Amino acid sequence: MAVVTGDLDTSVGQVGLVAAVAVAAQIGTTPARPLALRYSVLLAEAAAISLIVIASAPGDRPSIAYLAVPPILGAFALGVTGLGATVTVQVLVLSVGTVLRLSDNLPIGVLDLIVVLALAAALGLGAALTAHLRERIAPESSDYDLARQLLMSLRDIARQLPGGLEESALAQAALVRFSSVLPHDRAEVVVRSDSGRLLPIARSPEEATGWSPSLTSGLWAQAWESGVAVQRLGLMNGPEIGTSHACAVIPLRLKDERIGLVGLERSGGLWPVEDLTIAQSMADEAALRLDTARLFDEVRDLATLEERRRLAREIHDGIAQEVAGLGFLVDDAMHSHPDDAVRSDLQRIRDELTRIVTELRLSIFDLRTEVGAGIGEALSGHVRTVGAEAGLTVHLVLDEDPTRLPPGVAQEILRIAQEAVANTRRHAQARTLWVTYRVTEGSAFLRIADDGRGIQDGRARADSFGLHIMRERATRIGASLTVKRRSPQGTVVELSLQGAGPIPTPHREDSV
Repeated sequence: MAVVTGDLDTSVGQVGLVAAVAVAAQIGTTPARPLALRYSVLLAEAAAISLIVIASAPGDRPSIAYLAVPPILGAFALGVTGLGATVTVQVLVLSVGTVLRLSDNLPIGVLDLIVVLALAAALGLGAALTAHLRERIAPESSDYDLARQLLMSLRDIARQLPGGLEESALAQAALVRFSSVLPHDRAEVVVRSDSGRLLPIARSPEEATGWSPSLTSGLWAQAWESGVAVQRLGLMNGPEIGTSHACAVIPLRLKDERIGLVGLERSGGLWPVEDLTIAQSMADEAALRLDTARLFDEVRDLATLEERRRLAREIHDGIAQEVAGLGFLVDDAMHSHPDDAVRSDLQRIRDELTRIVTELRLSIFDLRTEVGAGIGEALSGHVRTVGAEAGLTVHLVLDEDPTRLPPGVAQEILRIAQEAVANTRRHAQARTLWVTYRVTEGSAFLRIADDGRGIQDGRARADSFGLHIMRERATRIGASLTVKRRSPQGTVVELSLQGAGPIPTPHREDSV
């Protein structure tokens, strides 16, 4: 900022003030600075310019025009708040300076100062209005800009949340809070999926059997339709008999929308109505947390899909190419070496490298496999590719009705199928693979069987990480998963997902 103060040689102090304005202006041009620094820079400029004006002689004060600069800059940068802050600083400095100068019987143009400050305030208001209009008519940010801003906000908020954003953990914590208001023997939290089914996400106690709630009849439907907590005598799945038991259902409300239900059951009479009212408020708070967790899961799934694609590219362009190159080197050494024993050892190394390349190729295929509403095409391509690579005879039965499954559910089923097939390929030493997949009226049935070594003692290993992941995925979509020994030999993995209709019963070709 250039400041003209007349004859600078008459006052060394004025030179220092001009330098202070220049330093403040230079700091003010820093691209990234906190809000406190932005305020301090504007206020320092306002004070410095006011001191220069006061120090000048009344007849030699061209710098008085620069009193309008800080209010205008403050209005542009910080709106009306910045305008008010800079004008206030200027008024204080000019008032104190004017009093001091009048006490020295030195004439001063007070009226000029008032006129200039009034003009500065008017120009500042115009600047604030201009900045506001510029924001309103500014071109919209690109999709990536908006996505980046939202993800940064989500990251910062997620770090501050005490309970995290894991849906099942939040639901389990909600049941603990409910117990302090509505003591119960059993409880369950269910959420409504995109297909309209109620999926359990938490139970208390965790080993308890679910209630199979319905949105078409019973206490669950009554709470869903009314949008308020309801209760009655009797068991949740039984008639109203006696007063030895009571059950209640509380809707999870998100404004005018219901996202799920909380079921409670206890031995004893009905809960007090005022306690149900308190529990409903707690359920509304839990609904907000659960819906936020669900949105976070969707974002995480999208990020996971992109990460799978990236890993597939890196494996294909990196380690897969390098291992294949090692295979060629071994081939050259094997054909050029005269010793039969050495060539035999090199052949075993070449066979192992071939196996590793096959594993990498199948891993790339797994990572790149995507699914929409139905998984029949993706599953068919996967098992046929694996069968061809691993030398397995594949028997495939697919039957999907037009209703299909929600994309999220279908994705989890495909990953479960991939893990089961991978276990067969890696560990079973099987010759034949049977895959059956049926979808009927929103219900799904998946069976993957082989004629390999089978699981030991008729049970899957408790420390099997792959089995743990499969069970976790099945629980996430509300499905049941069983792993058992096949007769006369082999392993059977079955997944059943209950929907609007009955679970399909195995046909004759399903028997393995």
